[in-house]
Amino acid sequence: MSRRLALPALAALLLAGCQVPVKPDVVEPPEPVAVVKVAPLDGAPAPAPETSEPAPEKPAKPDPMDTGAEVFDHLASRFSAPVCVKGQHNQAWRRRYAGYPAGFARNMEKVLPLMAYVATELERRELPAEFALIPIVESWYRPEAIGPGGPAGMWQMIASTARGHGIRIQPGYDGRLSPVEATEAALDHLDMLSDHFDGEWRAMAMAYNAGEYRILRALKASGDRRVSGESQLPRGLSRTTYDYVAKLHALACLLARPERHGLVLPREATFVPLARFELPAGAGSLDQAALSLGTDGATLRRLNPAYRQGRVAAGVPRTVLAPATPVALLARESAPTAANAPAAGATASETREHRVRRGDTLSRIARQYGVDLRQLYRLNRLNGRSILQPGQVLRIDP
Repeated sequence: MSRRLALPALAALLLAGCQVPVKPDVVEPPEPVAVVKVAPLDGAPAPAPETSEPAPEKPAKPDPMDTGAEVFDHLASRFSAPVCVKGQHNQAWRRRYAGYPAGFARNMEKVLPLMAYVATELERRELPAEFALIPIVESWYRPEAIGPGGPAGMWQMIASTARGHGIRIQPGYDGRLSPVEATEAALDHLDMLSDHFDGEWRAMAMAYNAGEYRILRALKASGDRRVSGESQLPRGLSRTTYDYVAKLHALACLLARPERHGLVLPREATFVPLARFELPAGAGSLDQAALSLGTDGATLRRLNPAYRQGRVAAGVPRTVLAPATPVALLARESAPTAANAPAAGATASETREHRVRRGDTLSRIARQYGVDLRQLYRLNRLNGRSILQPGQVLRIDP
């Protein structure tokens, strides 16, 4: 993953002189020093445990978040405790981000729709809520962002990592600039890191920034498994990697306890939630598709810069992120879909299978067939370290 995207205008904003100090009367605990269980990168993957217990019924799907208050409260309730931790690095980054309160609030309001989309995806995958702050650290949720050295998109993915997770990069289309593809790939990557680092979010964040091999080597060289950004553990990493954790801690504290830092978050702001939609058949540009999706071409192009100049080349992915307007939702409900239908000649009682194609990911296959990702892991005895091979046959149904 990239180092933090250099944005001169943003740097000027964050380093503005009117910084707000942390209130001295607040007693904060130190950042916990986590001890992680590290999974090996080689060897046979551990099979997912079999269970005979029936799957629990899925709860009713909640209404999508559409206000600032809902987004901030959702994240704050899911951040790991303690949210605000003491330490000079954490406090320094809180002062930088909160240095210009009005600007911070404006930036937060701009990114609310995308942050709500990512927060929902994180909850669906049961990943730490702190990872909804990674696109702020990387790019301030700019889908079109290009960083020094080649990382791209709001998750600032390098090409090799992106391609390894099935993202297509070709003339006229760069899937790293697609919020749909980039978020799916980034969360696939974090899912993998969760298996390597026993779900410890600080170690996962360090690995996202510096690469899992570098973190594993540092843990091995240190002789223990302690992880902390503030205490700079494990030893031997760059200051940028330790600060990566400090930035996530700082942002989480600012969103959960804004009053401590003189911030007024845009809790009253409202927005239309974002959702995935398939481009209408025959649409050769985002402008052509905008009318069918109940939005305007400029909004669709801004949200989906993966399509160069808004043109939809033949053979590229056609899933876009767009405001979930009534028109778009009605069009999606009425559009014919065959993804969940059994193969021709199959009966409802037959078990479905999927033959892996180049670029497939488990999460994409799960969405295609409308099944839970954990079901695919369990049925096929896979885990986050498993690598899909073209031609491999996966069971879809029990």
